[in-house]
Amino acid sequence: MPTLKEKVFSRITNDFQVMTIEAFTQLDLLSKMMDNNQDETLYNSISNNELIIDSLEVKIRTEVINTIVLYTPRATNLRMIISYYDMTAYLERIGDLVLNIANFLKRANLKDPIFIHFREDLKLMLDTVVLMAKNALKAFTESEPEMAKDVIELDDKVDSLFYRISQELPKLYNNKQLSEQEITDILIINSIAYNIERIGDHSTNIAEAAVYLIQGRNISHLDHQNEADELLKKLEENESR
Repeated sequence: MPTLKEKVFSRITNDFQVMTIEAFTQLDLLSKMMDNNQDETLYNSISNNELIIDSLEVKIRTEVINTIVLYTPRATNLRMIISYYDMTAYLERIGDLVLNIANFLKRANLKDPIFIHFREDLKLMLDTVVLMAKNALKAFTESEPEMAKDVIELDDKVDSLFYRISQELPKLYNNKQLSEQEITDILIINSIAYNIERIGDHSTNIAEAAVYLIQGRNISHLDHQNEADELLKKLEENESR
């Protein structure tokens, strides 16, 4: 028969799994809304699911804090519930960003030539961050550090697409007479791209949390750490001369 502590750990795991499913549902609904922003049921579903994600985030983070205070878990379990704590926050932020994008899409004219011009890049960005989020969480649940590292590398692709959109928008329509709807769509496209890019960042954070859980090392500042180690090595070499 499981102990009370085991039941608490199991409850946190189950709640996190439910939150993960809700987040994936949000991303799938958003992909559909990118093709059809006139379907009110899509937007309503995103809005309602966001409330569920928010409530789960509060519940899980409270459960994690109570577990640490009441049961003082050992290193392995502690690392796991801290990872849950971090990833819950990242999933909640992804949910916020999905709702932001849905709000922007509601106001967009998907048949406007401006939106059509950037549609493929936006869809590619969105498809990439959906893959990143799903693989990051899969890496966590299935203890696959290499998959998590692949997710981190994919973030460069998302950043490149965002940079391309943000650079191309002003160049294409500078010094041109634009309607109010066209100006609105330009601002919406840039805002959607920015929010998708942020989903990629949080998916990367989830992947880094997965590596921390699996390998017990924080790679979020690994590049800076490598630079610091290299600098220290040079200083030591200079001192030895």
